[in-house]
Amino acid sequence: SEVAGFGLAARCARRGLPFQAELGGNNGAIVWDDADLDAAATALARGAFGGAGQRCTANRRVIVAASVHDALLARLGRATAALVLGDPDDEGTDVGPLISRAARRRVEAQLEAAARAGCRLVRPHAALPAGCEAHGERHAWMLPTLVVGAAPHLPIVRQESFGPVLVLQPARDFDEALALLNGVRQGLAAALFSPDPQRRRRFAAEARAGLLRFDAATAGAGVEAPFGGWKASGWGPPEHGPANAEFHGRWQTLDGD
Repeated sequence: SEVAGFGLAARCARRGLPFQAELGGNNGAIVWDDADLDAAATALARGAFGGAGQRCTANRRVIVAASVHDALLARLGRATAALVLGDPDDEGTDVGPLISRAARRRVEAQLEAAARAGCRLVRPHAALPAGCEAHGERHAWMLPTLVVGAAPHLPIVRQESFGPVLVLQPARDFDEALALLNGVRQGLAAALFSPDPQRRRRFAAEARAGLLRFDAATAGAGVEAPFGGWKASGWGPPEHGPANAEFHGRWQTLDGD
């Protein structure tokens, strides 16, 4: 969390210790009107709900061109409904439970607050699989949920849910899409679904996140590449790849013959 990370950073600063931390993500993907909506919906459903959304790079938000908002929502509904809810030890499972019932209560409270604020909650699965509640604390299940109509200032947009929740935000133009993408405190990962070279260049230049992807959900990262968040998503240098040597080593200059 930000609180824990910033607290540890202060302690390490007082002791002169290097500190590296990941403080979470609230990752957004822009889907523009020239994208393959079927492919985008499939990728986003898996990126948002795989692992019940309990990974730092999971897709939390989709900023979609207003002209294709309803079309993408319909496709996301079908792609989400096709995901298999079940035992996480089963290789055929796409979406497992949350880590605990306390985690489920926390995410449910976020969704209830969004509903009270006027958001529409769409749950493409009709019900949980039979027997999901029969295994105690280990199986704290939630239905994957799409949140529609959330204003940018609402907590469901601005705070990381860390659960099976995906928020849709329409954008009238690409300027607004980038503003919505960057309009949260976090900046771990961001994605763009569009084949347009000019739009891709602008996204790469203006997206304020440490990991950028094209035509793919934000979820996942290559272990060979530097990985680290911007803004409130990270502290210190990135990790993985050549960045590991930077953090774990120290420059020393030998000057002379």
